[in-house]
Amino acid sequence: MRISVCTVLTAIILIAGGLQASAAGYDKEALLELDRMQKNYEGVKDYTANFIKQERVDGVLLPREYIFLKFKKPGKVYMKWLKGPNEGREALYVAGTNGNNLVGHDGGLAGLVSLNMDPNGSLAMKGNRHPITDVGIGRMIDIVMGEVQKAEKAGEGRITTSSDTVFGKPARKVLVEAPANKPKGYYARKSELFIESASGLPVQINVYGWGGELLESYGYRNLKINTGLSDGEFKSDNPDYRF
Repeated sequence: MRISVCTVLTAIILIAGGLQASAAGYDKEALLELDRMQKNYEGVKDYTANFIKQERVDGVLLPREYIFLKFKKPGKVYMKWLKGPNEGREALYVAGTNGNNLVGHDGGLAGLVSLNMDPNGSLAMKGNRHPITDVGIGRMIDIVMGEVQKAEKAGEGRITTSSDTVFGKPARKVLVEAPANKPKGYYARKSELFIESASGLPVQINVYGWGGELLESYGYRNLKINTGLSDGEFKSDNPDYRF
């Protein structure tokens, strides 16, 4: 069951007489924005997007990856790398099938061989901060809300919002900041979440470490929701795929 951030904040205020919430610097509008975001995502059944991914792995910020993404609830993911060093790579994961393994192949001649891989195994995780099971807007929301609720419960950190743009469209930027002197227990020092005004969904996040370094950035450009993706879009024998 989804827990409203406003409900959590209200509980804190009742317990602490409003002192913790005020000290932490929570913007009421930011919390309302996050609450609306969660509600909007509940109405999403599937979507496609051009997924733009950049991650820092083993201390090295890797080049951006451009991936066509199909996602269907619950837990169906198809990815095709469009350009860059991994162009032609494909990955497919459907929770509860194929032994909970993903099937994938590289581009070029290496693409002639597809492999079944444990999403959390060393082969699938090479060059990645997160497994394929973490891909998608839903997991992005879960991670951000986990940080927000942890900060709210402790009465620390800051959550603010401002007008911005994302992919050339109007958006609200929600800034989630953990306490500067408390790295332990928080995922990151700071997260910038861009919520597209038209859809009310988060389509970009930038996550920074305690030294100000970019840890990861994920964008969902040209997001199209509830397109009616069929289960056949998530089968390895789909003739449009090369598995």
